[in-house]
Amino acid sequence: MRACLAVLVLLIAPAAAAADPYMAPGKKVLWGGQGGYDARHISLFEQQSGKHPAVFNYFISWKASESSFHWLGFRLDDAERQGAHAMLSVSTDNPALSPRLLARGGGDRFLVGLNHLLAEHGNVVYLRPLSEMNNANNPYSAYDQSGRLRGEAFKPSWFKKAWRRLALIVRGGDVATVNSKLRRLGLPPVKTDSLAKPPVALMWVPLSYGNPETKANHPKNFYPGGAYVDWVGTTWYSPYKATGAMASFYGYRAWRRKPFAFAEWGVWGADDPGFVRQFFGFLKGHRRVRMAVYYQSASLKPEFALASHPATRAALRRAVKWRRLTGVAPAGG
Repeated sequence: MRACLAVLVLLIAPAAAAADPYMAPGKKVLWGGQGGYDARHISLFEQQSGKHPAVFNYFISWKASESSFHWLGFRLDDAERQGAHAMLSVSTDNPALSPRLLARGGGDRFLVGLNHLLAEHGNVVYLRPLSEMNNANNPYSAYDQSGRLRGEAFKPSWFKKAWRRLALIVRGGDVATVNSKLRRLGLPPVKTDSLAKPPVALMWVPLSYGNPETKANHPKNFYPGGAYVDWVGTTWYSPYKATGAMASFYGYRAWRRKPFAFAEWGVWGADDPGFVRQFFGFLKGHRRVRMAVYYQSASLKPEFALASHPATRAALRRAVKWRRLTGVAPAGG
């Protein structure tokens, strides 16, 4: 009887357990920024926004070269020396790295290398891989601008499998255990002798509806399951002010228990202090939002940079005085 119960528990238990999301204590909202790749850019963001960032984002590519990991190690160290945790937004501009290829192990060298690097680094990292997977502008998205499927290898089902594989490998642990979980998912084993267990939180960040906005491209079709996701989030920019769309995505039943993040938000194009007020109004009315990362683009393009939007900057410097917003990176690692 006990053996039968054990088998039943194994069958119904999730293949992975959600990791620590590393939220700020006391229901506070982590303040974050992006724009630039030097340590000085973190200080510059503080000067522009009026608040020290607890989180600083870097955009990185899915590359497994020694030089890429070496460069990334310096960025992680920069963030910690400046009193911030790094967010890593991992993307790829290589259409050959399809979700099916990644699910079958074609990107494992990068994942194993990242697992080891994050463990060596030892501090909390927020990992945001393959963001906006329902945006046709991204080469790993399932659908093109016309709404047509890019091909069998790009189906949402393959994206979910690729994400689950990514979560298991990056979170790490005993290799035999990880491979057992991969087998239960119908996926090949990871070929490595060791995996560490770094302090990492996985962030699943689609567009709130999709580009194009079709039923097939709704974010729910790409959700890999709560066991494989620590944060749910999205992006929000001033030209697209529909609060209703954000509220609908925020409250969707599949992820309504997850901490929520705006992994990118900001003014795009014309100076718009009103959007800052709108955004903070949403934050104050939706208490599951626990992170807000202001976007200035990786290269500080004028259409995004706070330095180009004086009225927005002034409104932001007032808004960040909100008592629940914190620039203190949470402990962990």
